[in-house]
Amino acid sequence: MKLNSLEVLSKRDIGLIHENSLKILGNIGIKVDSIEIIEILRSNGCLVDDSSMIVRFPEKVINRCLGSLPEKVRLIDRNGRTAVMLGDGGRYCASGHNAVFTMIDETGARREAKLKDVEQFAILSEHLRDVDVAGIPYSPQDVPAKTALLYSLRTMIENTIKPVFYSCESGMINEAALEMSRTLIGKRDLREGSYLISQLSTTSPLYWEKGAAEALFVCSKAGMPVDFLPQPITGVTAPYTLAGILTMHNAEVLSGIVIAQLINPGTPLVYGAAWTTYEMKLTNVLIGRPESSLLRIAGAQMAHHYRMPSHTTAPDNDSNLHDEQGAWEKMLSTIAGIIGANDMIVNLGMFGTGMSISLEQLVMDSEICRIVKRFHKGFEVNEDTIAFDTIENVGIRGVFFTEDNTLQNLRSGEHVELDVSNGANYDVWSSKGSKSSSERAGDIAAEIISKGNRCPVDKKLSDALAGIIKKYE
Repeated sequence: MKLNSLEVLSKRDIGLIHENSLKILGNIGIKVDSIEIIEILRSNGCLVDDSSMIVRFPEKVINRCLGSLPEKVRLIDRNGRTAVMLGDGGRYCASGHNAVFTMIDETGARREAKLKDVEQFAILSEHLRDVDVAGIPYSPQDVPAKTALLYSLRTMIENTIKPVFYSCESGMINEAALEMSRTLIGKRDLREGSYLISQLSTTSPLYWEKGAAEALFVCSKAGMPVDFLPQPITGVTAPYTLAGILTMHNAEVLSGIVIAQLINPGTPLVYGAAWTTYEMKLTNVLIGRPESSLLRIAGAQMAHHYRMPSHTTAPDNDSNLHDEQGAWEKMLSTIAGIIGANDMIVNLGMFGTGMSISLEQLVMDSEICRIVKRFHKGFEVNEDTIAFDTIENVGIRGVFFTEDNTLQNLRSGEHVELDVSNGANYDVWSSKGSKSSSERAGDIAAEIISKGNRCPVDKKLSDALAGIIKKYE
């Protein structure tokens, strides 16, 4: 049977966090830097202080908006087919997004990303079977900064069929992304299925900045799925205690739910969680510590309490190299993310506290996800899998190589097949070059990239996408 989901919160804990989130929203409120959204909130019973732009949310308004939330979020691929159904019990993985640098070599040297890096990342994301959703990896530095995401989105569309996850806190850029999506899949009710999912964040503590608020309005009006991802930092922009940061984070997510559902009831939403702790001695934010992984589990529990899909960041780490620290932090965060019942984890390919990406890391993270998914699957116990007849047939000191039970189960998924992990003895491993796991991952990535784009679009669509970018520039 499948492993039980990890839990860190009791029903009482969840109730306390919810109750105190309501108190935050009802007594303290959230600053919303958008007159348009403030008027929508006011007309639906929220209390507004016009001088400060602080909005207080009555419990009855919050409950009404929670009632219109879809329990599932359907993402479609470039051809309009269902690719992912968040909330169906699956565990889906997305390649990372919004990094700044790409690694040059194993010394940790890095450079700023270019559009060609986005292209290669998209090709690799398309090929890797454990990548379900393709994240826009970088803001490339060789194109105009204000429309860099649109250049990246065009490149993703041209090089992968998979749905695309992105983040941009600009109403105009989200409007342009929607236009590109509609050019690709036609005009449809995006609440029924979207090619894009937009991640938007409050600014902790308790603030919807103008750009993020405007982007939320654009996406919600169109019915495009929105992934709320507040990123409070313990002891800096949130309480130092894990219960405190979770409660404030939860209140910020609830504020987004209310805004989106009042703009367009039924807008698909995802409860996102990118837990950030703070190393006081080094004055640095961290995402790979065990406390962050405890919160990954707790965030999924809160999301499912509200009957909405959850997302967290993983495989995550704080190491600036492909090293042992990176491996153990990534494995812990992935176990917490997947066995902690998150519907989607996002960040495959990233390292160094989310600042850097490498193609090798994307290959290795894909394998980490495969391992954890297999671990989560558990195993079946029944008369067939116990295989008593086979044991009896082989008898004492026999061999099972040629038995039907062995041959029938070789490709059943009972034992996971891995590409990067070494399974050879020392002599065989040495004869093949004594390569490390990151070197083998690099070889795999290079082979895939050398084959080029396996799903190009026609020139007419490519030109149309370029025209949209030019218009918004």
